[in-house]
Amino acid sequence: MEKLRILCAVMVFFMGLPVETWAEANPFEKEVNVNIGSDKEWLIKDKTVTRSGSDTSDFYHIFYDQKQLRLRITGDAEDSEASARQYQQFAVEDILVDGERLPLFQWCLINQPKHSRYLQQGLRVKQDVCVNQGEKGAFVMRLNADTLDALEKGKTLSFKIKPFRSSINVNFDISDFSEAAAKLNAKVIPVQKEQAPVTVEKKVVTPKICKANPPKDFIKIKPVDYACDDAAAKARAEANIEAVVTKERELKAKLIAENERKRKEEEAAKKAKELADIKAKEMQAALEASAAAAEKEMNAEITSKMLAVCEKKWAKGEHRCYCEKYIDKAPAGIVSDPSCATPK
Repeated sequence: MEKLRILCAVMVFFMGLPVETWAEANPFEKEVNVNIGSDKEWLIKDKTVTRSGSDTSDFYHIFYDQKQLRLRITGDAEDSEASARQYQQFAVEDILVDGERLPLFQWCLINQPKHSRYLQQGLRVKQDVCVNQGEKGAFVMRLNADTLDALEKGKTLSFKIKPFRSSINVNFDISDFSEAAAKLNAKVIPVQKEQAPVTVEKKVVTPKICKANPPKDFIKIKPVDYACDDAAAKARAEANIEAVVTKERELKAKLIAENERKRKEEEAAKKAKELADIKAKEMQAALEASAAAAEKEMNAEITSKMLAVCEKKWAKGEHRCYCEKYIDKAPAGIVSDPSCATPK
């Protein structure tokens, strides 16, 4: 009873704690904040504008091209697909402007199949308004007028993402976004008069793609693509594969341990049943032996009493049929009475 009171008191104590205290108690529930301020200048190039910043290990790039907004995570300062991080289970949990969720992001959640808790890698949103490209370290959102207006009026744009176990809040200062967007809109490529236009053909070089493959025993794990001539991308791809393989091995080890535990429990239960059956048989045999001994003792007592009665009759020279059973113990003068025989 005392232990129950203590347990109840502990539960009441923890239920009274604020949510922040619970988060501190669980290291996997902690959120990481990455703040990218206005000191990081907007890079206006061609028909796009980009702001980039980093934490200790990753670079975050917000990209706008008058049609869409894109967040990309890379391993170095270059905002390119070749340097992009590659994730197996990338989640976009929220997009907020000044702390308020964008209605367009809410629409994407509602129009994603299976669930609406977060945008999940591998699930397609209706009309591709939002695209989770975790395998390329990116998230893309097609803009509408209301969303663009919110961005131009906002101060902070926040992406809440979950590439691994912990959530990351990537907060961009967009207080000067409207100015950068205006410069982008006003940007005009000058054309020299009285000169024939020069057409420069750009040779598109498609990088050769290699794959980081999982071990043969892990066929369910998808290979990770990387540019063959990019050593850093290769290392990241192999590291991602190794992380997933390690997790799968841990799950397999837990499953084997659980199966072994169940096998031992079943074996122990079987032995316990066998032992119980043996004890039950021994108890039954003991009861039967006890009953037989009791019956024997009772018969001996009855015989003793009947002999005492018969001996008195025999001493008088009399014989009774109830003594016929004991005639072999009668004196020489007493003879058997055939009429006392039990009819067949």
